[in-house]
Amino acid sequence: MANQKVVIGTVLALATLGGGAGWWWTHRQPPAPPPPPTPIEQPETVNTPVPTAPKFPVDAIAQAIADPEQPLPDLFESDAYVQQALLTLLNNPDLLKLLINEHLLARFVGFVDALPGKRVPVAMWPLKPAPGKFLVDGSTDPLRVSDANFARYDLVIQTFVGLDDQATVALYLKLYPLLQQAYRELGYPDKHFNDRVVEVIDHLLATPDLPEPAALIVDDKGHYVYQDPALEAASSGHKFLWRIGPTHRGLVKTKLSALRVLLTANR
Repeated sequence: MANQKVVIGTVLALATLGGGAGWWWTHRQPPAPPPPPTPIEQPETVNTPVPTAPKFPVDAIAQAIADPEQPLPDLFESDAYVQQALLTLLNNPDLLKLLINEHLLARFVGFVDALPGKRVPVAMWPLKPAPGKFLVDGSTDPLRVSDANFARYDLVIQTFVGLDDQATVALYLKLYPLLQQAYRELGYPDKHFNDRVVEVIDHLLATPDLPEPAALIVDDKGHYVYQDPALEAASSGHKFLWRIGPTHRGLVKTKLSALRVLLTANR
């Protein structure tokens, strides 16, 4: 907060009575005004954000399941630890190849937080791009999203919906202190990451269905965009669920609903 200068007092010009009036008429010069008061520097005050109470608290559970003999690593040295934990969860080393194995937790937190917005920065993507090229039908505007495009997301969606719900949430709670740290360092010192996760899940569950196949045009940068401006103005999260196709979208919503129940059970 910028320093605030508070000027104490107001300079008042007082007419001198009696002899003062004679002085004025004799000398024809007004008296020199008194010097202005010296501004007093107020001490700088720092407003430290006070964490609000979480809507969906999980901190106590995370603390209860923490193993003092195997403490969590430092957030910025946690990639190997997280990779090993995911390998246990997925039970398939090949699936780890889907990940961008650098700053895994920070990427995950940033990605989740950005989904309700218009754009997810590339630096926050936790997964590598889907294989192959985005497929469309037609040769002139409007183009249409090709049904064949949805198969590009089969492996990611099958992996996600195939996760054991209880084991997934258990790992999430185990890593939660690091996730919360990453969330605060993202710029939310007084908020709680689990609340944001639930909020984003609700946002994704509210994704409307599209008239399939959706009409596309090519913008002046050579990118495919929705012909309908209202669709193009949608959030990144809604666009992602549209891009993967209606079948995948239904599976993801079902999975998110199940995870939401577990993440909010201790409200």
